[in-house]
Amino acid sequence: MPHIAKFTLEVLKNLFSKPATIDYPAKPREYPERTRGHIEIDLETCILCGICAKACPSDAIKTDRQASTWEINRFDCVQCGFCVEKCPKKSLKILPGYSEPQPEKKAEVFEKPKAPEKNLPFMDEEKCVYCTLCAKKCPQSALTVDRKEKKWELTAAKCVSCEICVSSCPKKCIEMKPKSEVKKLNAKKKAAAALAAKKAAEEAAKAEGSSAD
Repeated sequence: MPHIAKFTLEVLKNLFSKPATIDYPAKPREYPERTRGHIEIDLETCILCGICAKACPSDAIKTDRQASTWEINRFDCVQCGFCVEKCPKKSLKILPGYSEPQPEKKAEVFEKPKAPEKNLPFMDEEKCVYCTLCAKKCPQSALTVDRKEKKWELTAAKCVSCEICVSSCPKKCIEMKPKSEVKKLNAKKKAAAALAAKKAAEEAAKAEGSSAD
């Protein structure tokens, strides 16, 4: 009798309590907070700088700037979150929910529409101290700084507009401007430098002539 009574109580308890399992997949699973499920990308803010691919310990991410594609192999991804932490534009997020099983191992490719015009860094010569910090921080080696010669050069083709040079500049002498505007400003700089060199040469020639007399 005691066993029957105990069994009856257990039956009644299970009859009126919620089931231990869920009706999956009809009912979506509720994941715990901070679950590391899968990586999602926001292509509108992504600049294809490749920092996420360099940070990935399992080489699950690949970027191609020429083809404007961002690729991830979810079977190789270990959901460590390094790419999310390193992304300068915060374009990556790690969300709950795991990748669905697939019959074969393949990569997922996202294509980013090419922007009509990108922003490029422009340096204010009056503020710059040529400390080379911006060049050291650039992930694409797009900047070349010569402290002795006081030269600051940008390779526009390599620049990905990540703005790391802007945030790392101690003198705040770098700002982002549209590519067309940067070209005009650089042309004015070159013209002014050429004019100054011409005047200096003329003055030097005059000084030599007067000394000869």
